[in-house]
Amino acid sequence: MFRSGALAAGASVALAASVALSASTAVAAPPPPCNNAPQITDATADGHHPPTDVLAAWWTEGAGRLQAVIRVYAGTPAAEHDEAETPGAGYAFVFTVAGQTRYVRATLPVNGAATFDHGTYTPVGGFASQGATTGVVESGVNGTVTIDVPGVAAGASLTGTYVITYDGINGAETTWVDHAPGGALPTDPAVGADYVVGSCGAAAPSATTTAVQLIAPSRVTGRKTVTVTGKVVPARAGVPVAITRTANRRATVTRVTSAADGSFSARIAISETSDLRAVAETIGSPELTVTARSTVKIKVRNRKDGSAVVTGTVNPKLPGRIQWLRSNAVTPSARTTTRAGGTFTLRLKKPKRGRYQAVFIPSNGRAERSTSNTGVIR
Repeated sequence: MFRSGALAAGASVALAASVALSASTAVAAPPPPCNNAPQITDATADGHHPPTDVLAAWWTEGAGRLQAVIRVYAGTPAAEHDEAETPGAGYAFVFTVAGQTRYVRATLPVNGAATFDHGTYTPVGGFASQGATTGVVESGVNGTVTIDVPGVAAGASLTGTYVITYDGINGAETTWVDHAPGGALPTDPAVGADYVVGSCGAAAPSATTTAVQLIAPSRVTGRKTVTVTGKVVPARAGVPVAITRTANRRATVTRVTSAADGSFSARIAISETSDLRAVAETIGSPELTVTARSTVKIKVRNRKDGSAVVTGTVNPKLPGRIQWLRSNAVTPSARTTTRAGGTFTLRLKKPKRGRYQAVFIPSNGRAERSTSNTGVIR
């Protein structure tokens, strides 16, 4: 049994049970995703090691069998932490089928051939290997790992997909690198699109949805209403689609229906960093994050008695901290918080003359921090 909480102890078991990569197999380009739409996309350089920083991942049946493909930022998937107690990089494609969370994984030692295994996964227990599978590691620009997925029948829905990677194990501690989509830790809740096995290139169109695509802006500045578009596959008119926006642990749902070509669109207000996901007939799209950039504007009123009053507004109108800094200063000379409506006031009794800016830090990371225009105290 191979557990993430005690990976070092189980590493040799999993490696012994896995199948080594044949040098003659690492020649063909990886099979493309169905409809050229990966189930998972992820930001570049959010993982701290390029060889285990995931850019995209997808299911494919182009080779006549179900395979999972993981594409990385570096040219070659590889391990970098040769000083680790148990050196080696892991690439695990995690998914849920028939109520069970499973995985397929490639393990790349610092020296030697890649090995592949499959099994079940839980956040607490980690990886429980059930035996070997086969796969291929492809070098080159944005290298890939392709892993054969055993024991999944045609018609099965693969949901809750994500990829987790790590590079090195020290005692009971695993050096996690990336969670795609999302951040870095395996507990990140973000997931990719659902997939129905056998739906890609099927001879007869399915009567129910087998895939949902979703497109949204990656960033907005201030509060914005954005257009979100997508498509249900196969294309049919009148399919109900629920688009969920989750922000600050609260969810709101926008409901639309598809057109004859399977497309749908909605206008959704983004007032803070939000996660979007569309679901049609229980099949979900990839989860997309729309990051909100805040803005802050100030006005300085200098008074005859040497005091000054600073008023300001922030957008989006979120709660947060305001730090008042003099040019080239590291420590704020005054602090306050925003009020309801996105306004704030600083009353400065005897401020030093100079040029100042306000820094807005939204609470709980609900938007990116921002720096104001420059105000002058005379």
